[in-house]
Amino acid sequence: MNGIKLFVVLALLFSFITPGAACAEEAEAGKTLLTNGSVLGKRAEGDVILKRRSIIYEKDEIHVGADSKAQFRMIDKALISLHENSILQIKKYQYKEGGGRNSALLELISGGLRTITGAIGKNNKKAYELRTPLATIGIRGTHYEVQIVPNGMYVSVWEGVIILRSRLKGGCNILLGTNKPYQFVFIDRLGNCRGLEQAPRLPDDEVVTPEARLVRPSYKAFTIDQSQPSKELSATASAINTPTPTFSVGLNSLNVLNNSVTDYQQSVGGYAVSWGFWGEFSSSSSAQNIINPEDDGLLWATYEATDPDIVSARTGSFARYESINDSLLSGSQGAVSNLAVQMDVNFDTGNVSNGALSANTPTDTWVAVFDGQIQAGDLDLQMNGASVIDSDPSTTSPPRDAGGFIAGDFVGTNAEAIIGAFGLSEDANAANHIEGVFVVEELK
Repeated sequence: MNGIKLFVVLALLFSFITPGAACAEEAEAGKTLLTNGSVLGKRAEGDVILKRRSIIYEKDEIHVGADSKAQFRMIDKALISLHENSILQIKKYQYKEGGGRNSALLELISGGLRTITGAIGKNNKKAYELRTPLATIGIRGTHYEVQIVPNGMYVSVWEGVIILRSRLKGGCNILLGTNKPYQFVFIDRLGNCRGLEQAPRLPDDEVVTPEARLVRPSYKAFTIDQSQPSKELSATASAINTPTPTFSVGLNSLNVLNNSVTDYQQSVGGYAVSWGFWGEFSSSSSAQNIINPEDDGLLWATYEATDPDIVSARTGSFARYESINDSLLSGSQGAVSNLAVQMDVNFDTGNVSNGALSANTPTDTWVAVFDGQIQAGDLDLQMNGASVIDSDPSTTSPPRDAGGFIAGDFVGTNAEAIIGAFGLSEDANAANHIEGVFVVEELK
């Protein structure tokens, strides 16, 4: 048995301001994606409990309590994940696309964080700085982690390079990261740095190694937002035979479902496939779902994949997969219907050809083409093109270009079905999109 795999198809992030929550004096710095436990934003006008969709502002001091975690999407698309017992001050966070005075200044007072650089650090590396009690950190465009401990501080770089400068005279001043002597370092309270050969063990006993980031995970995850229609994240999932599966996604493995799964389905099409959604969706009896454009949601599927050795052992030059068993769909323009997917698989050569996908919304018809390969028993699909066509038969408007992703995996004892995940958005209007998960069967 190859273990459980996961498609997280949709994590749509929309701009949303809660009435009365705006901080008039300060600029918006970002938005809360996930919280678990006690997470507070301390402001001059009083403390605010931060939860999913809460806006954070310049000058906010964010406090994350014991056994708590939080994750934020900043206005420049950076991701910040705070560990338990952390205090982070947002000293300055200004970003305007194309602007010349973009800058970010953060101060980690206690605890730890993990972050992926956004546009500020990528476009002007000197405009970004993280201060800690022991050192300041500048970046070269990266993904790094900091953890303050009683006797010092651990710093880990997962991608890119940072510059680490001790705040004490005579302390260390080094470049740290990939293709450097060290990716991991410990800085003591005197400002001295000691390089580490492997990732440090975090206080919650979570161990993350560079090798773990390079090896294909046992689970797959996809997100779609208006700026990055097919960004891949790491994810974990529980067994699919539990009454309500739980899985985590994000930098700090926060449980996004939080025991509030809606429309949980199991054993789709007779295969060990489960799916559902989390967030503000409305559903119909046909299991098609409309996302609320003022909220964020997560469309997901867990499944037990066919053993890759069984897939690799299959022979035959032609197998047609189509005939939708069931599907879970969402779209920005209303209910998505009439999803049709097909593909031909040559098990002798490992090629996937004649891939086609189509679906309807109340205003448009979506069509896409794709192909792929079987590599080491795993299915690798690639989107080759997509178009959006006005559903009004009287219109003379030409088709509009679209793009996105498609992914799939074999399920069943002998790869007799494929579970797939897709997301499409219109090139000229990213707010117009559709996405979903589906199961197709091999025609006999």
